[in-house]
Amino acid sequence: MRTWGCQETGAAQGSPSDLGNLFFSKEFRPFVDLDLVKPRDLYCRDDRCPIDGVKLTWGTFMNDRLMFRFVIVGAVFTVGFAVSVLSEATQAQERHMYVSVQDENDHPVVDLTVSDFVVREDGVLREVLRVQRATEPMQVALLVDNSSAAAPYLRDLRDGLGEFVKQISGDHQVAVITFGDRPTIVKDYTWNATELQQAVGRIFPRPSSGSLLLDAIYSAAQGLERREATRPVIVAITAAGVEYSNRPYQAVLRLIESANATFHAVVMTTDGVSFDTGSRYRDMVLDRGTERTGGRRVDLLRGQFFREALEEIAEELLSQYLLVYARPDMLVPPEEITLSTTLPSLTVRGRSVGPLQ
Repeated sequence: MRTWGCQETGAAQGSPSDLGNLFFSKEFRPFVDLDLVKPRDLYCRDDRCPIDGVKLTWGTFMNDRLMFRFVIVGAVFTVGFAVSVLSEATQAQERHMYVSVQDENDHPVVDLTVSDFVVREDGVLREVLRVQRATEPMQVALLVDNSSAAAPYLRDLRDGLGEFVKQISGDHQVAVITFGDRPTIVKDYTWNATELQQAVGRIFPRPSSGSLLLDAIYSAAQGLERREATRPVIVAITAAGVEYSNRPYQAVLRLIESANATFHAVVMTTDGVSFDTGSRYRDMVLDRGTERTGGRRVDLLRGQFFREALEEIAEELLSQYLLVYARPDMLVPPEEITLSTTLPSLTVRGRSVGPLQ
């Protein structure tokens, strides 16, 4: 049976209850914080240890040990919590917009960087995080007026629409929908340019028919929302005249915004003006819908330069930016989002379409 005392001498003896003071011998290398202090061979009582031994008391050792553990555990918990909160906050803050920028001649500008854009929400400046070319495939609902009011523009319609689908299709999906007398799907969403060209060739004005543009916009937006389109676009081609839809303009605007669609419109105007309720509602949707969603309305007198107008819209869509900016956590979303550039000569349009996926 081993005696009480230092192992190196083996001569020391004493009572196991005498643990008030301990000395740690320099003859041994300590393994700090691996085990509780115990009266084993590495330890001896103070009256048996060498003069140059290191004094270690039980109370001091235990206090320091517990304090060290509390500090380490607390630090690990704090760092882990901070990293978790920071990660969640960063994901929640990122919002994205599809943005179009044009110069004074309505030509797309494609070489801008983060420092060129300014985003404000309810007047408060937000940080722009990233800007890059938009490459996500579009889902384009092409709405074409084939009512009797569009009959004089049939040749221009086919020419301009054929060029538009030629530019857009391939990398993006396009559907052709007419709305003379009733909304009708001529060709459902497809990537195939040949099929779209054939669909355009099958468009003819319906005799004695009226325009139901608002119904067509509502149905197209509803369809895009149900398809969960990631980059929805509505392009409406219409002749000014009597609008026969009975749908309230507020419902149409709400659904366009709910679908996160960008709305563009080309209107072939005449010298006459319609004052009926349907036509007034149509003009409200064409004006407010394009402005609120980052699109634009183009009015053409008697259909002049129709092909050029559609080519410009196609170029604008194909040259959009994906802009990502930071929004702090908030319970109530902002009422107004404004987008501008640091270059006064440029025109910028865009729409915030939610968190970055």
